[in-house]
Amino acid sequence: MKIEKLSAVVLIVGILCLAAFIRLQGITNVPAGQLTESDGYFYYWQAQLISEHGKLPERDMNRWLPLGRDLTQTLNLYGYILAYVHKGIAWVFPKVTLYHVTIYTPVVCFCSGLGALCLFFYRTFGILFSSIVGVLLATLPGAINRSTAGFGDRDSWCLMLGILTVITYLASLQSQQPRKRLLWTLASGFAMFLGGISWEGFGVFLSIILLVEVWRFLTSETEDRLELYLIWVCTFVPPLYFISPAYRSGQGFATHIAALMLVPPLVLLVIRSLRHLLITKAPFAEKLRLHARTLAFGLTLASITLALGYILMQSKTLVDTTVPFSQSALMQSIEELENTFLAYWMTHYGSIFVLGSLGIAMALFRFWRGRGLVFAAPLVLFTGTTFYRSVLDPLLGTSVVNIEFGIAIATCIIGFLVLAWRRQGAAKNEFIYIAFTLWFLFWVALARDAKRYNFFVGVSIAFFTADLLLFLATFYANKVKRRVPQLLLRPAISILILTLILFYSPVGGHANRALPAAIKSRRAIPGKGSLARAFDWMKDNLSRSAVVAAHWNYGSQLNVLAGVKTVVDQDHYIPHWIGLYRQHINFAKTEREALEFLRSHRATHLMLTGKETTTAPFLRGEPSRAFVPIYPKDNFGEALVKVWEIRYPPSIRSNPKYLATKFPRE
Repeated sequence: MKIEKLSAVVLIVGILCLAAFIRLQGITNVPAGQLTESDGYFYYWQAQLISEHGKLPERDMNRWLPLGRDLTQTLNLYGYILAYVHKGIAWVFPKVTLYHVTIYTPVVCFCSGLGALCLFFYRTFGILFSSIVGVLLATLPGAINRSTAGFGDRDSWCLMLGILTVITYLASLQSQQPRKRLLWTLASGFAMFLGGISWEGFGVFLSIILLVEVWRFLTSETEDRLELYLIWVCTFVPPLYFISPAYRSGQGFATHIAALMLVPPLVLLVIRSLRHLLITKAPFAEKLRLHARTLAFGLTLASITLALGYILMQSKTLVDTTVPFSQSALMQSIEELENTFLAYWMTHYGSIFVLGSLGIAMALFRFWRGRGLVFAAPLVLFTGTTFYRSVLDPLLGTSVVNIEFGIAIATCIIGFLVLAWRRQGAAKNEFIYIAFTLWFLFWVALARDAKRYNFFVGVSIAFFTADLLLFLATFYANKVKRRVPQLLLRPAISILILTLILFYSPVGGHANRALPAAIKSRRAIPGKGSLARAFDWMKDNLSRSAVVAAHWNYGSQLNVLAGVKTVVDQDHYIPHWIGLYRQHINFAKTEREALEFLRSHRATHLMLTGKETTTAPFLRGEPSRAFVPIYPKDNFGEALVKVWEIRYPPSIRSNPKYLATKFPRE
């Protein structure tokens, strides 16, 4: 047993070293002070403010001028983590800077989450299963692109917290010792709290656990471990409500965050408690106890109906805020929010996305035979309208495929509920299979219309691929008639199949793209070109009070690298301002229009890059007295990056219409 544990530790450490090695490739090619993703500068900027002042201000007056960025409506834990981890490390190693912490934290977080996942799978399924999952996640390009050194964004941090939240909760369900159950429950609740103050989208991980609890609710005759669920809810719901104003009075992107993170666990607590009272204390408790599962099914349907009613009541708010935003030119220009397509999945996941999908369907049939069809059939439709949409759209039409996708989602939910209600007999480790099936459904559904979420898909796909490989290995090992030791044959077949998947291109070969994917992700922003030189010049020649108006994508880069204030940035705090900037700067009809817009935002300088320098009509005519070229000094007309100092004529005044924060209604 000791040898087995030692072997497991060595294998897991080796997998983590492989994952770290891949994600550290090429970091020395990134210029000092730069990151490889523009959003990373936002968290680096927050960490700088925290390091300097000890905490974030309620309103950041270096961005989104003249209003400033309201930080009470944001979830800022990641910035604090960067700042205070740096303070702790620098106390021992003074040469380590905040920048060093920022660029390496994504790798540390990913490997920490992967290590925890491998340990959990080792304790549950054994070292072979754990190793397969670990190797797949270490090498999948889709799990690499947002976890490399220098990336700077919080994705790896959120994935780590999501993994910890789910596996600790599953560990609490598996544990038979009351003390361990309590500790795992508290650990899961604490991880949920950390995730809740880190990211607005962390409710997806919450939903996974809640639906596992719904499964337990529908498959049980009595309430089991209700007190532990109450403790779990209390570890994150009250703290989130009292600590973050976003959960008390959410606005903008945080408008519905309380309804997504705080209300669902409370509703489930209420209906579980209600059933418990009805089958134990009600006048007809004995009769109700005979129909406990049907009662649970009815209460669950009633809760879903109330949720749909809330969505309908809030539909006007959702339409007014999300539809104009989603259909705007801004949203259409953000690459990470583009739709995924078949070639994209093949590039980022090789054949794993197909094997993982098959693994889910096979697991449902293995555990529940014919009854599993009620869930497996809509899953097939779901995967077809997601992974193969680029093939189906030209054949059936985009609207038809989208309708089919909606039907697939609805029938998956119905199939899940019906399967739980009618399920007879528990399968081994069924909660784990249910949890990762839900992980697959949620994150694949989100990744279908936004590329950035594919980073979170890999965990579930790797899990079901490993399950399928071991099932096939066992099947073929049993077919071998010669007396070959099964202890060796099963791992040998598994390793052979895994090797083909990793390196044989006709069946995926995604490992061949692991290092190129890591190196490609290492493209520094802004790099070593003209934009970086412009930022350096501004940092040396402009005061910290200067306000530079520029394209939204350069906002946080200007804050960090140029040390100046900005009007708009990639935070999209007021998306309408980004549209106004485009309208009144890039396509301004007169110089006066541009000056009024800039004066309203207190801009002192204007920076245009690339094609922008040719689209601004007011700068293509005679030299302007208001816009004075200051960078570069030589060959200004041919420069790719141009900076003007703005000298406002006395007649130019601010105009409130340029500060409107909402999309105008049609």
